[in-house]
Amino acid sequence: MLKPIGVQSINRFSALVLGNTGSGKTSLLRTIPDNERVCCLSAEAGLLSVRDLVESGKVEGFEIGSFADLKEVYQLFLSPDFKSKYSWIFLDSLTEISGRCNESMQAKYTKGEDTFKRWNDYGDSMLSIIKGFRDLSSYSVVFTCLPTVQLDDLNRRYIGADIAGKQLKERLPSYFDLVLYLVTQTTDDGTPYRCFLTSNSDRYPGKDRSGKLGPVEKPDLGYLRNKILGGGN
Repeated sequence: MLKPIGVQSINRFSALVLGNTGSGKTSLLRTIPDNERVCCLSAEAGLLSVRDLVESGKVEGFEIGSFADLKEVYQLFLSPDFKSKYSWIFLDSLTEISGRCNESMQAKYTKGEDTFKRWNDYGDSMLSIIKGFRDLSSYSVVFTCLPTVQLDDLNRRYIGADIAGKQLKERLPSYFDLVLYLVTQTTDDGTPYRCFLTSNSDRYPGKDRSGKLGPVEKPDLGYLRNKILGGGN
């Protein structure tokens, strides 16, 4: 049966946030509006920076110790109870999730001749979970990820996602509405400030499917959501 487009499916977005260790990716949880509850799936066990949000109940979620944990949590999000409980899903981070998936494949395929099957299964499993969470229409979904320096076919350096699997790594930006590179820059007088780079370049990935963001935006998820969906500035 054909499913008609509904308001629910267009009043949310999916985002991939790339940023170095210590850049403040997890702290982006603080920029989600206070009246909107978020479920954090932490594969890094690194929620110290938002401990107060966890203690207050603003941020709830699950520790992801294995890829099986992530698949189990995904099934919870399909239930009606969860659809009314949260507005945001925050997955921290895709780098660690990739590692968990790779570990599960190493345990599954132990023979050298299984290498091809192993990487096919890894790619299919990662793609299934990324698209599965991305397509949960009741939530805005944010994946964080570490960046890594890569070389293109002309041996030029560029920034990409730090995950296993060359094909998945190259296609990853195409799976999200937004690809945001979290960096620290400096003003003319030398004052540092954090920002999102949203435009694709030959050095780093960026993407804005909405067409409403500038090339540089403040690192505030609530602000971006309102600018994209609510017409704010």
